[in-house]
Amino acid sequence: MKISEVLAISGKPGLFKVVASSSKNLVVESMLDNKRTSVPGSVRISSLSDITMYTTKDDVALRTILHSMHKKTKGEAAISHNASAGDIKEFVDSVVKDLDHERIFNSDLKKLVQWYNLLVSQKALPFEEEDETEGAASKATAKVKSTNKKHQGKAAVKKTVSKSPKVMPTVNSASKKG
Repeated sequence: MKISEVLAISGKPGLFKVVASSSKNLVVESMLDNKRTSVPGSVRISSLSDITMYTTKDDVALRTILHSMHKKTKGEAAISHNASAGDIKEFVDSVVKDLDHERIFNSDLKKLVQWYNLLVSQKALPFEEEDETEGAASKATAKVKSTNKKHQGKAAVKKTVSKSPKVMPTVNSASKKG
């Protein structure tokens, strides 16, 4: 599985995989219970490949952090996200040096550990390498377009004929009353 194929949806617990998309909504499958749901386009959705964490130096990509967690735990589950805030903070600090704790909340660290454990349980880690020639967003769009063409039949072949623009009469500025 590629990291760009995993989504976090605002207001919904866990992580999701994209099943299908349209211009108005997205059909996703929960990695928690494998239930499918439709998500409207107005909801904030983030790909894990776009998420970074604050450090005192440069921001660190979530992919790097998850890889470090996977290496530290030797592919096993990490501390539970229900552990105390101090234990979670200590674990994440042992994996990621120089976290900026003024800008990262305990809830962010708890979510990080929960996501990591979910990805390990789904055997999604380590992530596959991304294709450098094509971005993830364009891949998902291309996949949806090809799926839509298969289902649209003749409508996908129909060409649109553009009409020439109508010429509007111009008003001479000298003839305007002033």
